Amino acid sequence: MKILLINPNTTEAMTRDIEAQARRYAGPGSEVEAISPRWGPASIEGHLEDELAAVATLEAVAERSGDYDAVVIACYGDPGLYAAREVSPVPVVGIAEASMLMACMVAHRFSVVTVLPRIRPLIEDVVARYGMTGRCASVRATSLAVLDIENDPDAAEREITAEAARAIADDGAEAICLGCAGMGPLDRRVQETLGVPVIDGVAAAVKLLEALHGYGLSTSRVAAFKQPEPKELTGEADVLRAFRAVSASQRLSRV
Repeated sequence: MKILLINPNTTEAMTRDIEAQARRYAGPGSEVEAISPRWGPASIEGHLEDELAAVATLEAVAERSGDYDAVVIACYGDPGLYAAREVSPVPVVGIAEASMLMACMVAHRFSVVTVLPRIRPLIEDVVARYGMTGRCASVRATSLAVLDIENDPDAAEREITAEAARAIADDGAEAICLGCAGMGPLDRRVQETLGVPVIDGVAAAVKLLEALHGYGLSTSRVAAFKQPEPKELTGEADVLRAFRAVSASQRLSRV
């Protein structure tokens, strides 16, 4: 199968690291290509950047998803995920939802260890959106900016491990979800230190998509993720042109 992995930020080095992580866990029959949107924030560390990245990511989904069997949105806020499922003809998985679902299979309660403290409320909202509040022991922040992980992975590993250890000791976590795509390459090193499951959302998303593909499942179109109806969209932004093209192709497919 062919998997399109979209890093919603525009930092190329991070995109390549995420791609390498996805390929590390992809099965022998899976091909992975990672891209970033053409525009958007260099990192996502707040609500404004999350919303901007969501629109840029949707543009990429509308333009590219038809050439693949599945799509991964590789940012822990899962920006634009539900809208992407409406637009994409193939299944779309976000790394936050994937990691939480996988954590629930190996632990009674999990904690998310993420980046800066300002991200914590955003991640708590994501946990609630997926109905995981009862299974989430805590969301713990570090002092790390997103790009700090790329710049000094050894220091990042120490801080992530320390915060995860507190989540286990103080909050009752039995598994740890790494709350940033950039943390993914540290998963096995942190797990070896802590002795509990440590889950990278990129790896989890790839494995879950492989399972969906192997089982022959795709996105339900009954209600929540029904394809968008043709509708007039005012303006000339690239994303609107992409959506117009999607609507036109859907109209043709109904003829």
